[in-house]
This record gives sequence, structure tokens and C-alpha cells, in this order.
Amino acid sequence: MIQDITSLLNQIKLDKDIFQKSRLIEYVIKEKNLRVIDLSNKIGYKSSYICHLLRLKKIPEVVVDGYYSKSISSSHIFILSRLNDKKQMIELYEKILGENFTVKQTENEVRNYLYQVKSIGKYIKREDIEKLTKKIKEKYPDLDVEIIQTRIKGKIILEVKGDLETTSKTIKHVLEKLFS
Repeated sequence: MIQDITSLLNQIKLDKDIFQKSRLIEYVIKEKNLRVIDLSNKIGYKSSYICHLLRLKKIPEVVVDGYYSKSISSSHIFILSRLNDKKQMIELYEKILGENFTVKQTENEVRNYLYQVKSIGKYIKREDIEKLTKKIKEKYPDLDVEIIQTRIKGKIILEVKGDLETTSKTIKHVLEKLFS
């Protein structure tokens, strides 16, 4: 049995076919009762990559055929696998073929399907974020400030440390200034 698992793990590492690799990983996890994290440690893959490979089992056959006929790349396949709806996968697959989508364009379309957010506009420049953070810190030295911006959302995190009296006072003061 140990030899059986060892040969399966070697086969996973050596196999170039992502769909075959996905099937082998699924088999090892289900039939050999190996957890993703344990499998990850044994074959030297990140657990996130193993999860990406496992998502490939939901790819519709027409898209798999497109991969084997070299109409789309494995990168396109991995991005398509983020969708949960097979109809959407096929629809986007047809767009990839019809409009010759790049991987980046495919990512943007998947993001639009998942979050109904278009990737338009530009990020705030790092130096502008640093200036804004510095201004806030000058006015409120007790606050820790973090500004995070992704393609689908932006966050301003203001953190104040201290006891309830201190934090309540600072939070009220900041909110009053914000709404005045």
C-alpha cells in the first residue's frame, strides 16, 4: 500500500497533463484518505495549487477539448475554473476563442461574472497613499492607518489601541470630523 501511494505521488509530480493530475489528486485524497495539506507536503506543491487543480473537475467537456486542441492555455483553464456555473464557463470560453482573449482579459471577465465589477480606473499611486497616511497620522498620532486597494474594493483601516475610554474618545472624534 505504501508503494502504491508512493507511485501515485510520483505520477502526480511527473504528469504534465493538468486534468490527469487533477484526477490523480482527487483519487489520492478520496480513496487514500490523504488531506490536501499532507499531500502538499509529500509532493512539494502548495496546497493552494492542489485546490486549483481540484477545481478543474468542474470544467465542461467542450472547454477540456479546447485545451487539448490547444485552443486555450492552461492559464485560461485555471481562471475559468473559478466560475461555478458551467454555462458561464462555456460562454466565456466562446468569448476567449471568438475575441482571442488574453489571460488578463479572461481574469477581468471572470471578476466581472463573480463580483459584477469591471476593472476600470487606476490605482491610487503609492506616494499619494503615503501622503494621505502621513496627514492622518499627523492629525491623529494614536491611529495606525492602512489603505488597501484591490480591483474590486478599497479599504481604509484606522486602528486605535488603548482602553475603552481612549478608543471610544478617539473613534467618536474621528467620526465627528468625518461627518462634519
